[in-house]
Amino acid sequence: MIVISFLDGTDITITEETVLNGFRNFSHDPEREFYIKKVFSNSINGSETKEASRLSTDDKKVGIMGFVLSVDCFSIGEESNTLYRSSAVKSVENSNFSFG
Repeated sequence: MIVISFLDGTDITITEETVLNGFRNFSHDPEREFYIKKVFSNSINGSETKEASRLSTDDKKVGIMGFVLSVDCFSIGEESNTLYRSSAVKSVENSNFSFG
């Protein structure tokens, strides 16, 4: 499991099946409304697309942090009503790491 920690002290746990949705600002035209565009939606194990996921790196925290750094905001889960600003992430860590 991966733990995403935010600057406000809250944490979110990400499993292999957790769907992450990434969004980027798409509000470049001053004549149009403000808008964000979904640029990614999948889990570490690729359950959303049934193919290899870009999140599935040898070290899962590296894939998740790469995702966080590549989007402006993200949501957790398929039916999420909450968007998290990527700049609010303090750290990403493996929660089940051991030297065993």
